[in-house]
Amino acid sequence: MDQRMPDRFAAEAFTYERGGFREGYVIAEGGVIVEEDEGPCPERTDIQLALFPDVVNAHTHCADYGLKVPAGMSLEDLVAPPDGLKHRYLRDTPGEVLSENMRRFGEASASHGSSAFVDFRENGAEGCRLLREACPDAVILGRPVSPEFDPGEIEEILRYADGIGISSVSDMPSGYIEDVADMVRDRRALFAIHVSERVREDMDLVLSLDPTFVVHMCEAEDSDILKCAEAEVPIVVCPGSNMYFGKVPPLSRIVDMGADMALGTDNGMLREPDMIAESSLFIDIMDRQEGDSASVFDTFFTLSRKILNRNIGLGRDIQRRYMAVPFEGEPLPENIFRPGSSGMSLTKRIGSERRWSSRTYLCPLTEASTPRPPSRRLSSLRRPWEERSPPSTSWIRP
Repeated sequence: MDQRMPDRFAAEAFTYERGGFREGYVIAEGGVIVEEDEGPCPERTDIQLALFPDVVNAHTHCADYGLKVPAGMSLEDLVAPPDGLKHRYLRDTPGEVLSENMRRFGEASASHGSSAFVDFRENGAEGCRLLREACPDAVILGRPVSPEFDPGEIEEILRYADGIGISSVSDMPSGYIEDVADMVRDRRALFAIHVSERVREDMDLVLSLDPTFVVHMCEAEDSDILKCAEAEVPIVVCPGSNMYFGKVPPLSRIVDMGADMALGTDNGMLREPDMIAESSLFIDIMDRQEGDSASVFDTFFTLSRKILNRNIGLGRDIQRRYMAVPFEGEPLPENIFRPGSSGMSLTKRIGSERRWSSRTYLCPLTEASTPRPPSRRLSSLRRPWEERSPPSTSWIRP
């Protein structure tokens, strides 16, 4: 919890769920919501908060959290396998040091309000085992290390991981990746891949692998993005790490093409797992691209609604975590995620949640945005209550 806030406080609360903000209040004590309801707060409110439940940081690399990156390194020199600086660091660093990196990363992620992070974990099965021990609630996508397809290695990775995360089709033989993807599908696990981060890559080849989602797409053409939309494959964007290397994610084009979009912070060596800071950068880029900055809100939930159904266990109670952001004015993206904004993590017992019946603020969409039915692509991995409600096209105000 943010140390600048008192141990107990009351706040006007705008809670974002399924396309809109619901207005009410919360009273928190020791980082836990002890009371919430609609209408006026029975106590003097200290602050106004935007609350985002179950935020998922959709793409991370947490093991390199301890690596100090020299200035001026190119993307290829830093992250390209097998001998980029990051990979040498992961290969040569003792396991106990990497475990500590991952533990600290997980703590930082939770402190910023994320309920889960989806990690591309290098170093094969052993790397996945270390992360599962360090951060039990992480969503782990392991990466095989064998130079040739090894079904035994994939089985061992999936003992600890939720699926497989591959570097890119440019870094590995296509036959190898196809064999891995086929086996992952047979195991009903998740399969994801970096796409068009450095150079444009063959989207038909990528989609033939039936990925759960793809990451980056900085060098993608409109036709590539449209193919993702038509295949109902979400695109995870990482503005901070992309901008570090002079790349700009095509945020407005992703919205215009109708593709689902999620947000991630990427490498721990470059970015803190702070979705508030990442959202501020997202809005800045989207504004420069003359796109819909309100689309940032749904990027927190794209993957959780499609593929994840996890609660956080704290002690004996099952908790729900909220990313809580102080702001002033209307619940607009530019007011909530100002440059330099910070927030806190709040939790509450799921069993104490009340049904809301208060005023609702719905995010306006751009003219290019059109309501689409819930995706059926991942229905076998999704629970019935995770179906996405069609977005609204107007603000509902009191």
